[in-house]
Amino acid sequence: MRTTTIALTLVALLCACTREPAHLSADLVVRNGDLRTMSATNPRATALAVLAGSIAYVGDDAGVAAWIGTGTKVIDAGGHTVLPGLIDSHIHAAEGALALGGCTLHNEELTIAQAADAIRACVAADKTSTWIVVNEVNPAGFKASAQELDAIEKQRALFLWGTDGHTAWVNTRALELAGITRTTADPAAGRIERDPRGDATGFLVDGATSLALDVMDKPSQAKRLDALRSVLPKLHAVGITSFLEANTDEPTVDAYAELARLGQLDARVTIAFESSAENEPSEFQRLEAQRAKLAGNPLFRPDFIKVMADGVMEHPTQTAALLAPYNDAKGKPGKSTGKLYLAPADLVAFVQEAQKRAFNVHVHAIGDAAVRETLDAFAAARAAGSTQLLSISHLQLIDPADLPRFAALRVQPSLQLLWAQPDNYSIDALTPWIGAERMGRQYPARSLIAAGADVAGGSDWDVSSFNPFEAIATAMSRKNPKEPERPPLVATEAVTLDQMLAAYTLNSARMIGRDREIGSLESGKQADFIVLDRTYDDETTADEVRVTRPTSVYFAGRDVTPASD
Repeated sequence: MRTTTIALTLVALLCACTREPAHLSADLVVRNGDLRTMSATNPRATALAVLAGSIAYVGDDAGVAAWIGTGTKVIDAGGHTVLPGLIDSHIHAAEGALALGGCTLHNEELTIAQAADAIRACVAADKTSTWIVVNEVNPAGFKASAQELDAIEKQRALFLWGTDGHTAWVNTRALELAGITRTTADPAAGRIERDPRGDATGFLVDGATSLALDVMDKPSQAKRLDALRSVLPKLHAVGITSFLEANTDEPTVDAYAELARLGQLDARVTIAFESSAENEPSEFQRLEAQRAKLAGNPLFRPDFIKVMADGVMEHPTQTAALLAPYNDAKGKPGKSTGKLYLAPADLVAFVQEAQKRAFNVHVHAIGDAAVRETLDAFAAARAAGSTQLLSISHLQLIDPADLPRFAALRVQPSLQLLWAQPDNYSIDALTPWIGAERMGRQYPARSLIAAGADVAGGSDWDVSSFNPFEAIATAMSRKNPKEPERPPLVATEAVTLDQMLAAYTLNSARMIGRDREIGSLESGKQADFIVLDRTYDDETTADEVRVTRPTSVYFAGRDVTPASD
């Protein structure tokens, strides 16, 4: 009997010696961290393990020890906060990248007389271009006629591009090249400003800017690729590893496809194709052809369409669609309510056809009338059985009655909360024209969250900075550190740090339909994460958030942290 027992013991020991380990050693381990996982079941942890680009373990330091082998890279987070890679839910990364290094007025509040020398310097520095483009012109109250621009440059076309992306000022040569005369009709989604004689003044709004943009020389694919290569490290430097590329045109699609083919795309890109929302077979065939170019590559989700419901609210543009009229110069109700760029019935039909074609819909809506029109179209789609992803971006003004509809209709708001800071654009160019009551409802982040909406965070760069920490800080404080004398912009709509961290992670992932891949630190998800230069806690202030920087950025388990300048 004793011999049998000894034999069985030896067999057991031999089996134990040859048994496979419970799991492979991790490629990468992070420990001693403050992990904000964004997971409801396991919201806080101290460690994670990465294997083959995915998260294999999330838990405590003791548990992660079993994942450390001889080849495992180990990061000591030093107690600092670790977050999922941040997601920008509305950005124009490719377009913004092309403008990097170009002529700019840096969004400074200037008159044309004050800007003239800087514009002349731009003209002098560019000896060959047919069009001289000046970016980042602060549009709040800015005025420049074609004749005033002619005094700066008359021989070549001059195009001053408003920071809002909805306004431009051009000289006479630019009007000639764009074919704009007194007989040129306003585009359906834009306006050519005219003098009392009916002549174009040189101020172009929304769709009218395309009359000039469409005749400019187009950048080559090589230039587009270089631009994308240059911007990705800048996005990584502020923790962004995924984004929705809004209003994407065909050359941009081709550039992203080529960058991915070359193995040089270190980001997950959700594509929202630009569309005029014409409910025609040819338009959907065009969109489907673009989608097919990106199909099969897991870095892309190419099934969103971007639609413009209106323009912007600030004076002098005032193309955002409002439920009640803008005030006139005396502060009394005027005649204009802005403009809906799509007839309600047309938007309803387009959204439902998009569902049939397996497209999701992402809408630009600034004014409360445009927001309501969009929600009505989405309600009709849901009533018809739509399961598509539906979202609205910007949402500067929402009628209180429409706030609960976001949750009820499963519509996600994408907010650009850096705009919720008091400055000449958000205060001076609005207050006289919309009055105190509507001013008190600007960018209603807290109200949306209280109504059950999952707010997503975005930048709309290159309209404003893509740094998420600046937007998060502004959302928390509603203040402008550059103009501390101004009171907060609707302080009652401020939100918490935790709410904004969710906005830039899991909520944005849900908006773009990628929450099974990214947006939280959970086993099985992609190993996109960042380590911050500090530890967030309940006492962390907006000022501290504003200056936060990631010290490590990982994409699919690979270190993509840019080198320090």
